[in-house]
This record gives sequence, C-alpha cells and structure tokens, in this order.
Amino acid sequence: MGKVKWVNMLHLSDIRKWERCERCFWLSTRKPKAFTPFVNVNENIYELVKQYFGLTDAFEGEANDDADKALNALETKNALLNARFSYRDLRIKVPLLLKKKDGFAMIMIYRLSFPKEKEAQAIADMLYVLQKCGVPIVKVSALHLNGSYTRMGSLNVKELFVESDCLYNSKNKAHKTIAELVKDCYRDLDPILDELHGIVQKDEIPPKRKAACTRGGKCLFYEDCFQEKVDDDSLLHLIQSAHKLSMLSEGKETMQEVDIERLEGTRQQYAQVMAARLHGCYVDKPQLRLWLRTHIQYPISYLDFEWETFVFPPYDKMKPFDVLAFQYSLHIEQQDGTLTHTGFIGEKDCREEFILSLLANIPKNGTILVFNMEGAEKLRLIQLANQFPQYEESLRQIWERMVDLSLPFASGTIYDLRQRGGYSLKTLVSIFSDYHYADLDISIGMDAVEKWRRYSMSEDAGERAEIYHQLEEYCAMDTYAEYIVYHALRNIVT
Repeated sequence: MGKVKWVNMLHLSDIRKWERCERCFWLSTRKPKAFTPFVNVNENIYELVKQYFGLTDAFEGEANDDADKALNALETKNALLNARFSYRDLRIKVPLLLKKKDGFAMIMIYRLSFPKEKEAQAIADMLYVLQKCGVPIVKVSALHLNGSYTRMGSLNVKELFVESDCLYNSKNKAHKTIAELVKDCYRDLDPILDELHGIVQKDEIPPKRKAACTRGGKCLFYEDCFQEKVDDDSLLHLIQSAHKLSMLSEGKETMQEVDIERLEGTRQQYAQVMAARLHGCYVDKPQLRLWLRTHIQYPISYLDFEWETFVFPPYDKMKPFDVLAFQYSLHIEQQDGTLTHTGFIGEKDCREEFILSLLANIPKNGTILVFNMEGAEKLRLIQLANQFPQYEESLRQIWERMVDLSLPFASGTIYDLRQRGGYSLKTLVSIFSDYHYADLDISIGMDAVEKWRRYSMSEDAGERAEIYHQLEEYCAMDTYAEYIVYHALRNIVT
C-alpha cells in the first residue's frame, strides 16, 4: 500500500498555526478540533451587511464553491459576499468586494468593536492571493461593530456598524491606516506555501516544548504533544516566568531547583517556591488572618452568576457584546452555622426578573463572597444598573459589599502545590474537599451556557425540566465550593 497523500487545501488559519508551531499545523490536518463559541452569534452578520450597503443582487459564495465561480461573478456582479479565491491550494474567503471604477474595494467585516492591528497580516495575505488571481483591489476598509450603539427597538444597521480605514492597537486607538499596516507586513507567500505543502506530507513531527505552547492559553493540541506525568512541584507550573523553559532545558525539573536569580520576584512565585520547600503548602498566616478579619462579616452570602454574551444586542438597552445574566446561585451562612440556598434561572429577556429575585433574596447586610468578582459578577451588576437605573442604588449596595474570595490565592498569600500553577474554584474545591465537578452533568461554565441555549429553545417539558435541574445543580456547586474554600482558609489560621 502506497504512502497516504494528505489533502493539500490550505487556509490563512493554517499559516497562523504554522507560525505558532510547525507541529500544531501538522496535527490540525490530522486531528481537527471542535470549537464551541464563547459568544452567541444571534444574527447573520451578512444579512445585516446587505442592509447596511443596500445590496439586493450580490453574489454570495458558499463553502465548497469551485475556484472559478467567484472569478466569473466579478464580471457580472457589483458586489460579492464571501467570495472564495484560491492560489496554490491556499483558499481565502473575502468578506465583501464592491465594484469601483478601476477595480474593487475590499471590505473586511468584523464581529468586533475594535479589530486589532494584527489583522493586517491576514489582509496582506488576502491581497497577495487576490493579486495572483488577477483581482485589482483599489481600497481596503474595515466594517466593524459600534461598541457605543444601544439598541432601542429594531436593530439600526446604520448605527450598529462603523466603516473605517483603520485598525486599532491594544488601547483601542487608531494610529495607522490599513494601507500603512498592510504595506509594513506584505510578504511573498510562495516560500511559506512550499513549506506548508511539505509539512503536510510528513509522517511525524516530534513535539517541542516552547513558549508558544501556552501563550494566550494552552494550544488545542497541548495534550497530544505532552502526555507525560507532570508532578505537582514541576517547574512547568511556575507562574509568569520567562525563564522556566530555559531552566528546564538545563535539567532543572522541580520548584526546589529553581534559579532564584531568574525569578521575576512576584509574590505568587515566592509562594510557589516556598510551598515546594515546605513540601506541600505555603501560607502567610498573619496576612491571611488580617484579610479574614478585615473583610468577613456575617451573614456571609456566597454568590455566583451564569450568563450569555450576545454579539448583537438582542433586547432594548443592550450594546454589542453585552451580557445577559440568566442564573444565580446564593448560599447564605448565618453566624450560628446555618446554611440555606436559593437561586434563579430565567429565559429570554429575564434581566429585570433576575434583578428583582436577587434583591428579594440576598441579605441586606454582611459580606458577599464572590470568586473573581471584578471581571465577572460585579461587572454584570454594573451593566444591569446602567440598563435599569431605577435599581442602581440597590444593586450598588450589593457590589459594594462584595469581597473577592480568589484574592488570597491571586496575591500569593497561600499556595498549595496541588494547585499546579492555577487557582480556579474547581481546582481549589478538589484540594480542600472530596467534591469534584466531574461528578456533575455540567462541569464547566461553557457547558452551562450551551445547556441554557437548549433550555431556552426546547419545547419538550421533560428535556426542559432535566436541563433546569442540571443548571441548578452546577451553579449551586459553585457557591457551595466558595463556602468550602472560605472555611478551609479560616481553618488554616485557627
């Protein structure tokens, strides 16, 4: 039997994978990974774009279009949406082409409020392919969401979108035009395509550990590359270290062997090294006692939200990428140790119902413990207060009493080697108790969101009841986990 020849169809995303890691690209041709979107794309953006430009007779490309289909449409159509073009098996999808007097305007369409300057490389690569296909591009612009647009009534596409000749930096400022950015990163793709076609046919590419494996989050193929057992005190778990890979290459494997001179000197790193030297756990007890004494007052409310993020505002008073909190769990602990639970699960536009339920159930005094509150629950309440100003003062009284339970871990006040470089609530509860999220039907937040989407659309009473129970159980576990972690901290210093 002859050698298998792998399909050579390539996309710009393949170039990005190759730039990150040769093996990442190679694996992606053999083990494609499913991806669950973090946001709800609740409108067809191309239908909205057609409204924005008044397009009534546009060519609309499809996934498996023949390579000549779009080229032929250039002769007969004044607008092309999602047109596919190909050069040396590199297939691109151009969001929008509008015919001009001496060529075409290419409009990049983004489901973002501030498309970043790094997008210029993809634009430059598209232009390379279009040039090879003989498509003259005379202008490039970006059509993106207007982050300040607030929906009132039906979607106003003229206010929803912004057309710009710029992209944005990390501070959401536009300093250079797309034309300037593209000029800076324009490149010859032919040598890259030669390389990619060669890699695809290789039988194996050995894994190599490097910074790119975890930059911006773990690579989707991390587990495919590194399946070896990693101990709790492995140097791999060192947080915010620019030198751990070089130390590993020198034969240092554990936190005890760390080169102190090459540490960045953060409190978290100090806690990690000390935990290793103390054979398990480091605690700054005076600091932890102070934190508990200063911040905790009974009754203690343990609070957690679940929410959905919508690309396009589905309801009045919402902006692009606004969040709709559809569930909360609330455990309340009295000073005598009594623990009670209540919660809420809504559907569709349940924002005001959510607010009223929370205000009715949460104690008017005492500490409200939340895990990672600044980037989550507190923001949700501030958003609701902006949308429903009649409840602003009452909601403010809630977020001003919130205390972030993650702070002792984030600050390096405590570190247990079993944290393995992280301090998620799911990790901590398994360290401090016998409870495990894996025992639940829903074990991660995105699964909860997916279940809620099904719950909202289902007309089957049995299915709805089952999903309701699963959601209730998952969110209640989050607040009970907060209860477990808080008492573990208290027990450590008593």
